[in-house]
Amino acid sequence: MKDYAGYREENGRQTSGFMFYIYTLYANCGQNVPLHWHEEIEILFSKADGILMLDGKKINYLKGDILFINSQQLHSTYHTSAGWAYHILIHPELLCIRNILNDKNKSFHFKEKIASDDVFCRQLLENIIHIPTPVSYKNRLFVMSRLFELLFYLMDKGYLIIENETGITTQESYIKSALEYISQNLSHKIPIQSIADEVGISKEYLMRLFKIYTGETINAYIQAHRLEAAKNDLSAGYSLTDIIYKYDYSDVAYFCRLFKNRYGISPGKFKENQNKDHI
Repeated sequence: MKDYAGYREENGRQTSGFMFYIYTLYANCGQNVPLHWHEEIEILFSKADGILMLDGKKINYLKGDILFINSQQLHSTYHTSAGWAYHILIHPELLCIRNILNDKNKSFHFKEKIASDDVFCRQLLENIIHIPTPVSYKNRLFVMSRLFELLFYLMDKGYLIIENETGITTQESYIKSALEYISQNLSHKIPIQSIADEVGISKEYLMRLFKIYTGETINAYIQAHRLEAAKNDLSAGYSLTDIIYKYDYSDVAYFCRLFKNRYGISPGKFKENQNKDHI
């Protein structure tokens, strides 16, 4: 994915040792952090209102909300009110979750947001955000104790999900969900916006990802698979009237034109040939 790779954050952070960083940023209204991704998990603890764009999905947040950005997720932030924001970056290896579970095939991810009324979670982060980084040796044990306390709390509340490693990227999972939704709704009109809403990302981002991963547009994919389903129904004995009604084509002539353009034969002739073969 060429475009995605281009947004990787280039930084001088170390890739071994105590991989924990805190960035304290003050911003007026407007873009705070441009679009990028990195290997670290990021916790955004904001003291101002704003918008997080996460893999194309718009997430509004209020002062005191806590947001989680999983490793390799595309994200950017936009302040709608001026104020401080604390960006806590933790490399997945520092958390040692897979080692603790003694299962290298396990993966974990965080849900997107915890509201500001979660006092316990906020207090844990308040204890962490003022620790100077790089973290000194004497502060490392304190930070790790708070992080593990946070992890246990998040898992207990269902904000941290541990599951079997699927081997697919976040972007691939979006496309998989989109394909499943299309497959289940071929007999209905499928606006692209309805697919994006189902997947949980923006329409524009879905269209771009879909073209990258399938090589065709969403509408072209829907039309091709709807025609294939209609062809199978013709083979099964459905009439042209049944097909027009089932797949919501505007009229018989329009369906016949689409069918012949794709298969080089009219649906009537195709059905006739199928009947001859059956006999």
